[in-house]
Amino acid sequence: ERAKLIVKNFPPLKDIEIEVREMVTFIGAQASGKSTLAKLLSILEDEDFRINPKLDFESELEKYNIVNYLNNDSQIEYSSETYNQGFFSFKLSENKYEKNGIQNLISSFKDLHLSYEELNDRLNKMNNDKIDKNKTLPLFKRLEEQKSSTLEHSKKLLLILINLHFKRNKENLITVFEKNEHLKDIQLFIQEKSSDTFTMEELNFILEKENKLENIIKLFQNLIKTFPDLYLYDSIYIPAERNLIHILASNILGLINNKIQIPAHLLNIGQEYEKALQTVTELPLNLLDKKIKYKREGQNSYIYHSEIEKVNLLESASGLQSAIPILLLVEYSKSLKEEYNFNFVVEEPELNLYPKAQHELIKYLVKNCLFDRKNLILTTHSPFVLASINNLLLAYDKGQKNPKEVNKIIKKESWLNPKNFIAYELKNGKAKKIMNDKLGQISENMIDGVSDTFADEFDKLLDL
Repeated sequence: ERAKLIVKNFPPLKDIEIEVREMVTFIGAQASGKSTLAKLLSILEDEDFRINPKLDFESELEKYNIVNYLNNDSQIEYSSETYNQGFFSFKLSENKYEKNGIQNLISSFKDLHLSYEELNDRLNKMNNDKIDKNKTLPLFKRLEEQKSSTLEHSKKLLLILINLHFKRNKENLITVFEKNEHLKDIQLFIQEKSSDTFTMEELNFILEKENKLENIIKLFQNLIKTFPDLYLYDSIYIPAERNLIHILASNILGLINNKIQIPAHLLNIGQEYEKALQTVTELPLNLLDKKIKYKREGQNSYIYHSEIEKVNLLESASGLQSAIPILLLVEYSKSLKEEYNFNFVVEEPELNLYPKAQHELIKYLVKNCLFDRKNLILTTHSPFVLASINNLLLAYDKGQKNPKEVNKIIKKESWLNPKNFIAYELKNGKAKKIMNDKLGQISENMIDGVSDTFADEFDKLLDL
């Protein structure tokens, strides 16, 4: 299953239900709710919020300046059991919420084990007391059904955990099954498996000789021991106000210590950007201009137009000031890729960029933000961004038959698999899917609609 997000009565969002794939794009007019949706996903995909009981939802909303949208009628639900998004669910209604993740999964197993032991003790006591089963048949039947239900539920939880680890490290998963003598024959089955996830039928096949709950719990414990360090999830929210980040980064401690009234999400990304400045000291800027490059020298950042000609980033073109924070944060994340799943949220990547540069930036983001457990969420006003994405979707389709030829036009690492992408138009508090899954493209009328409006206006003027 894909991840799903439902939002109701959370202004400006009235009634939203969307599927969350590895890449999601929101387009719409100002104040249509694009940023609100992106911010909600940024919160729900962040590890601190997922597992830290001290982080309450209202505080997270406050970080993004959207806490005032919350009211008694607000409903927010998020659920995911896929590998890329991890096992996590969240539900808010009437200002009360609950969240469940991998830690809850472990707790559920412990609870199941206890309930199973209690059931067994009760049944054994009834047997030891030589109670006539015929006289208490309804109770015996109910207890046996409860045992069976507990077993089935435990299998479902186990299936989630196995799928979480299957794609991450197949060999370690095989080792887990080898620890159980009568499950060693499963090794070949796992090695030959081509799809990304196990099904319930396959799990029942694996557990054919492992139908006792005690043994399933042992298997579960072996999984936990083998994979103690689940990948962490971290949202990197790159806002539309990113031109300010460079100024914020150099003064971040003073701003925090003096409690300057700057939105918390800007301070957070300012801290991340400061780390990026220290890590990425030089970067070619081919996607903007093949002649220029970025260099960090001491406490200053420069744009080099030649070997000797340079200008301070703060005095450079607005397009550079808008694009460089994105590039540096993405490049910095590569140094952490063994520890984190990254959820990149980029607001209006097109800001201050010429259409060709917009296209190059989209290719860069797809190349760098959709592999090694990374997700990408974009908000945009630009039909050029949608057209650019369509080219990458088409490149993937055509590349299946003509890979060499397509690679000459668009490099393979920027091809976009339609199964991993979805797009929505936000309007009047609702979300309309504009991705045509059959064609593997964003609907053309969505892209052409903007130019048609201009053309219609132009025709009317010509007719005067």
